[in-house]
Amino acid sequence: MSRLTSAFLRGEPSDLRNRALPAASFLIACLLAAWALASLPLLWIGAGALAVSATLALVRWPWLIWPALALALPFAGGVRFGPITAIELLLSLAFLLWLAQGAVTRRLRFYVTSWLLAPALYIIVLLVSALHAPDLTEAIAEVVKWVEFVAVIAIAPAVLPRNSAQWLAAALVTAGAAQALIGLYQFVFAVGPEWFILFDRFMRASGTFRQPNPFAGYLGLTLPLAVSLALWAWGRVLSGDRPVRSAAWVPVLWALFYTAAAALIGAGLLASWSRGGWLGAAAGLLVVVALRSRTGFLVAALAALAGAAAALLGLLNPAVVPAGVRTRLLSLPAGFRIETALTQTVNDDNFSVIERLAHWVAALRMWEQAPWLGVGPGNYAVAYADVRLPLWEEALGHAHNLYLNTLAESGLIGLAAFGVMWLALVLWVWRRRGPANTWCSAVAVGLLGAIAHAAVHNLVDNIFVQGNYLQLSLTIAVFAAGCLGPHQLAAADRHSCTRNSSLDLHQCPASSSLE
Repeated sequence: MSRLTSAFLRGEPSDLRNRALPAASFLIACLLAAWALASLPLLWIGAGALAVSATLALVRWPWLIWPALALALPFAGGVRFGPITAIELLLSLAFLLWLAQGAVTRRLRFYVTSWLLAPALYIIVLLVSALHAPDLTEAIAEVVKWVEFVAVIAIAPAVLPRNSAQWLAAALVTAGAAQALIGLYQFVFAVGPEWFILFDRFMRASGTFRQPNPFAGYLGLTLPLAVSLALWAWGRVLSGDRPVRSAAWVPVLWALFYTAAAALIGAGLLASWSRGGWLGAAAGLLVVVALRSRTGFLVAALAALAGAAAALLGLLNPAVVPAGVRTRLLSLPAGFRIETALTQTVNDDNFSVIERLAHWVAALRMWEQAPWLGVGPGNYAVAYADVRLPLWEEALGHAHNLYLNTLAESGLIGLAAFGVMWLALVLWVWRRRGPANTWCSAVAVGLLGAIAHAAVHNLVDNIFVQGNYLQLSLTIAVFAAGCLGPHQLAAADRHSCTRNSSLDLHQCPASSSLE
């Protein structure tokens, strides 16, 4: 009896067994592929091949789930499987891959930073508020939303390889450009419900969000990052800087990519015809330009003055402003006079404004009932019937003002914790943005621009719906993974940067891998 046979019978490891298992697996896979080619429709075969390829890629490179999530985010929110959406399924897959990777390496990795204490505090306040919520299911869903927001920031930077941050950023921008293309198609070819018609010719763009405002919110959260990275990329091209061992055309390609994406996203946002989206985008872009450099700050100041002058000119001589834009913008001041909701006659022209104001009043009435902890997270629509104004019977799901909505659902304590969370995030990013004209600085400025857009747009809406909150958390993850990730070495000088040889990511070392 040979040595290999005797070892096999005794149950000892052998080269034969090590070779037999892969060979048997390969044979079974070939048989299954042959059966599929002979029996299944071509469409099913293609879908199966794509699924198998994606599975193998994720097994080999688990971090790819995060760019995949970024690409699918604006489309997955509208795909439902019973009570959950495709976003929850993708997040579950990402967390399972993280657990599997931890089991293989026998170590679960987190990205820990001081700022995460702020959203953790907000989640605790929501949990306390949920104890007396009329609908516990809605309360839990709202709490889970913010837990997902924190979990993405805590996990994604810890598992993303050093060179992958720019690919995640590119995925976020690519998805925004794709969504904008859908919206522009809807706008030009008048695809959508009849109540979105503009000038009897065009259609308000809504993408796959089914409503223009969350569509504009998503694009507005993406536009500052695309613009900031485009400015950085062109600055690198003009300075002749390029990655080590890289062709001269690579920086130009990145610059063209970000510029084209930014142009598409901006055009899609205009096509949404969302006044809140326009205001938010203006704020976000001003932040991007102002924070890029001292010259940028001066340019932003001049742009603000020019905008004020143009607005004054438009008020003095409305004929110089296109009629549609003039009508749309002149209706903005009415959106901040709550008393008109009680006195003004409703017609087709002011319906959307008065409807929004009526829900603001309802939110304030909810806050009067529970001033400290609110009516419970996610319970605005549940409590709406008890506080609504006459003629406005249908609850829209939220108050169309995130701050009033937070005040109504979680009270003064919740609103204070919510404000502290965003203020702490701004300070955290600003202190760690790194030297000017680096990739890290560009991402930081784009992130601050996205926060500015959210801060302004949320005055007249709640854009943290349909997965938009994850767009912001993934942008934070890009910054943390590319600039503050656990791969960095300790350094005394926090302003010194090392250049990544493949993608030219200027990394700003932190004092330790965990802040």
